[in-house]
Amino acid sequence: MNRPLPPYTVLISVYAGEDAENLRQSLESILTQTYPPDEVVLVKDGPLTRELDGAIEDAVNRAPEKLFVAELSENGGLAKALNEGLEYCKNEYVARADSDDVCLPERMLKQMEYLAEHPEIDILSAAIDEFEGDVKNVVSRRSVPLKDEDIWEFAKTRCPFNHNCVVYKKSGVLKAGGYDPQYRRAEDHELWMRMHALGAKGANLEQALVLARLGQGAHKRSHGRQNAEALRKFYKKLYDEKQISFPRYIYDVFCACTLQMLPPKMSRFCYKLIRLKKKPYRAKKTPTFESLGLRELNEEEKKQAQAGILEIYRDVKKLCDEHGLSLILSGGSCLGAVRCRGFIPWDDDMDAVMPRADYEKLKLVFDSALGDKYALQAPGLSGHRASNLFMKIVKRDGPEFIQPMQTADEGEKGLWLDVVPMEYAPEGLFKRFVKGVSCDVLAFSAVSVYLYKHLNPVYAAYMKRSAKGKIKYWLRNALGFALSFRSYEKWYALFDRFSRGREASAMVTFPAGIKHYLGECLPLSVFLPPIEAEFEGEKALLPAKAHTYLRSLYGADYLTPPNEERRRGHLYVRDEKNGPD
Repeated sequence: MNRPLPPYTVLISVYAGEDAENLRQSLESILTQTYPPDEVVLVKDGPLTRELDGAIEDAVNRAPEKLFVAELSENGGLAKALNEGLEYCKNEYVARADSDDVCLPERMLKQMEYLAEHPEIDILSAAIDEFEGDVKNVVSRRSVPLKDEDIWEFAKTRCPFNHNCVVYKKSGVLKAGGYDPQYRRAEDHELWMRMHALGAKGANLEQALVLARLGQGAHKRSHGRQNAEALRKFYKKLYDEKQISFPRYIYDVFCACTLQMLPPKMSRFCYKLIRLKKKPYRAKKTPTFESLGLRELNEEEKKQAQAGILEIYRDVKKLCDEHGLSLILSGGSCLGAVRCRGFIPWDDDMDAVMPRADYEKLKLVFDSALGDKYALQAPGLSGHRASNLFMKIVKRDGPEFIQPMQTADEGEKGLWLDVVPMEYAPEGLFKRFVKGVSCDVLAFSAVSVYLYKHLNPVYAAYMKRSAKGKIKYWLRNALGFALSFRSYEKWYALFDRFSRGREASAMVTFPAGIKHYLGECLPLSVFLPPIEAEFEGEKALLPAKAHTYLRSLYGADYLTPPNEERRRGHLYVRDEKNGPD
């Protein structure tokens, strides 16, 4: 059943810097709507030019019964002008329009039809198309989220409504206190947040209903130190009111203010890149483990995983023994062998290291012996995709276990054995420091590009469980974007080549290990020759001085089990009952 369309008022402000022809086009597009307004309130924001006054007089002569003109004695800015204009608006629904934009003929009809069917909506806007010069020269689209829930999540970072295409309830705006002039260039965003705090509901239409003019003059007005300071104050207000977290505050201020403080031409270029694709906005919900249906392993699943991982280790160890290769347990696996001759009860992975020469030989003999049962992934290995900085041997056709740091690719689900190469490190402290820092930078770059190229909701949910994790996640994505001019395969290969020791040394390290290059530099005698030990009833190799190694890795109290909070595994499973639809 079609409801009668409510009457509405168009509110528009103009100041002396506007072009008279632009204003004529704007007023023409408003007065010729397929569902025309009851009234148009035009506010002169200070004295205007003769040409602008002429354009307004022509419009008044054309529609004297509809067009009301309010005048301010001096230019006070958009917020003050709109507050003044609201006092003269007779209707509950007020439609905003800018003096240099063009409303498409069916804009008001589409919006008022929606509001008639959804009277609970307090703020409604739509997408807008941006043009340069001629209205037919559309160069970009500014899309906004459609649903109320997505709108207010989006509002924590950017304005969720296109102000020059908005229709709102006058009573809701007045209840919130109107526009606040101190938030220049963010006065609309700040108003929406106050209205939301009072329970206002919002919506947006997907189609573009306004043609917004892009131009050097318009960009200059919304760019610069004054605008950057207003945005900083606005985001600080959101943080003080606990609407956003501190990491989000830092991120928002950095992004918004950086764009404002760039040279105008560069800033304008960045804005055009951001809005280049004419695609509707799609909400990017922050995933959680619950929304993804993920949970930690129960005791039975943990034992199943440990048995599967031990099978991988047994097969690879047998192949290494046949070829005289040293596969030495490291990390938590070495600790488990020393502490309890097997898996630490809550552990669900196995780690090993190999001298670089043995590591390279294993790559050559692996596929012919074990390729049907396992997939070997390593950087720089032709025909094998790698998402890690070292060798990962993954069991094919096994149970689906998920590690957050991996992608959701089918080839990377399941159980695995990590094998990290042992590299000779320079004996000189300065050379070791320089190479170590360089290796760590390359490693971080490679992983960042990979994670940026392969957005992984599981990894996102894992990292965003803490403020520290969120910051690291954002930094990785930002760096990944900046460095994505080179493929992640090339970054991995560069790291792998650079990290190799060029000549034999009394010091070794593990650039792809837990603590990276400088964190795991130890004398060669700590690892070689390896010693035999027991691990879950199997013969295993451990570093020659396992206690020295473990003390370096975990501290002096490495034999003392950690508290419950720190006992976390690497694997998760998907709970089909609570998983995503």
